[in-house]
Amino acid sequence: MINLHAIDIWQQLSVILDGAMAAILGSIIGWERDRAGKSAGPRTMALVGSAAATVVAIGAILDVNAKFGDPTRALHAIITGIGFLGAGLIFTDKSGGIQGVTTAATIFATAAVGVCVGLGFQVVGVGFTIIILTVLRSTQFLEVALRRAEEADEEDEPKKKKSH
Repeated sequence: MINLHAIDIWQQLSVILDGAMAAILGSIIGWERDRAGKSAGPRTMALVGSAAATVVAIGAILDVNAKFGDPTRALHAIITGIGFLGAGLIFTDKSGGIQGVTTAATIFATAAVGVCVGLGFQVVGVGFTIIILTVLRSTQFLEVALRRAEEADEEDEPKKKKSH
């Protein structure tokens, strides 16, 4: 059995640093969502990222120190928890449309950033954060451009009917 009071102070500090780094990366992702007017902002994403990092980092330390166990158990717990959190964000609006899917997916991706950082893949966590921001930002620009093009087509259609 592992004596939990014997965990090295440096290991504990590394968990704190991983949690802080994941919180910063998560808050950057959340800032983008907040800027887009979405419900889950910097605080939510910072908490998701830091919690994921902390859980897997502690799980990895306990696995190494106890010389038994499976560090993927922490990953399973995070995936399950984030699934429930994400499901709570997805809803159907009055017009029958579905909303919140991108926010739920972003929360899942932010948890993955936290997992990367918590398992010692800090560079991967930063890189994945950049990928997430690129996807969110670039697709938002495309959506706005497509919406404007559709609106322009709708405005031109009455003019075309009158000229015929």
